[in-house]
Amino acid sequence: MESIRFNTRLLLCLCILYSTYSYNVTDEDLLFKDLFTNYNKELRAGNDRDYPLNVSMSFYLFAIKEFDEATSKFTVNGVFVTTWRDERLSWDPTNYNNITRTLMSQDKIWLPNLVSTNPFEDIYGLGSSLVKIYLYYDGSCVWTTMQSFEVICDADVTNYPFDKQYCSLNFVSYGYGEEWMKVTFTSSKILLTQYQESGLWDIEDTATFSRIANGLTEVVVGLNLKRRSAYYIAGLVLPMTIVAILQSFVFLLPNDSGERVGFSVTVLLASVVFLTIIQEKLPESSEPNISILGFLLFGYVSLGVLVTLCVILSSNMHMYEESKPVPAWLRVLFCLKRNKVDEDFSTGSTIRVASKEESRDEESISSSWKDVAKAFDRYCFISSLSLYALQFVIYFAIVL
Repeated sequence: MESIRFNTRLLLCLCILYSTYSYNVTDEDLLFKDLFTNYNKELRAGNDRDYPLNVSMSFYLFAIKEFDEATSKFTVNGVFVTTWRDERLSWDPTNYNNITRTLMSQDKIWLPNLVSTNPFEDIYGLGSSLVKIYLYYDGSCVWTTMQSFEVICDADVTNYPFDKQYCSLNFVSYGYGEEWMKVTFTSSKILLTQYQESGLWDIEDTATFSRIANGLTEVVVGLNLKRRSAYYIAGLVLPMTIVAILQSFVFLLPNDSGERVGFSVTVLLASVVFLTIIQEKLPESSEPNISILGFLLFGYVSLGVLVTLCVILSSNMHMYEESKPVPAWLRVLFCLKRNKVDEDFSTGSTIRVASKEESRDEESISSSWKDVAKAFDRYCFISSLSLYALQFVIYFAIVL
């Protein structure tokens, strides 16, 4: 029974204490009237004008929204948390029923004027009319500005799709130099506690810092990005290489099939389609360098054109007339056996061997150009495969 009475008294005391220290809207309204009487938001915060105002910042990255290399558009979602102290907005909590903090619109007080210096389209600053600022009794202001930041980021696509990029959000405090305002970051890195992983980019490193540029305080938030290349290897580089190598196998098709030229041209067109796809993804500018992948595909297409020409030449050799002799240099080049002939020294003319030997020699003469075409196909097949493989190896040796 005694314990119940004790608990009841304790609860009553707590309720009385809570009601004593709680405040209502009248108290907060009175606080606002007193704070903004004779307050001029055009004047920089800070009573001591001989020293710059200390502004502390941190940046939380939420997501990488977009990175379009062709247009150099880089978009991220994040939030800046900015704190400073304005002594004009301080108060004694005991005079306002123990109010220790309140919320107010950012339009009512002085703000650090930070404006983007590398916007993609329109110039913009931090915050909006919808943002509220936490104001504490000692004059401390906490300004949380969540935005979607669109900036220009010139992509270096030299090693695409194994490239690394550096993009940054740059802001300058126009009108406030180093003698007026000093900006520091609570962390030298971007805070990634709320970050959602991007499907296309890995964040290798980040940096947040302020510096003096042309007498103005500049705030920089930088990201070192590395492209996730697995998708591009499986969906672009390997299919492109396989299609290119497939063209070499045209030399294994029989010349009598009549499909060799059509097959070669079809595969060549497929390589051109891949080239078009890649060119659409890359920026038109050639600075600082053109993508090495573009050179690789250009090599594939050029070799494909050469393969097509060789196929046409091989088909022509296969259709040469039987009576046309094979030049000696071709026999040597392709290691072909010399035709058997028998010379009649009595008449000074060359005659073919009679009966069965004559028929065998005639058959050898009629098939000699076909032998040249077959040997030429073998040579082109091995050479083209070697050249495709060499290009592929050189490309990966450069980009990796």
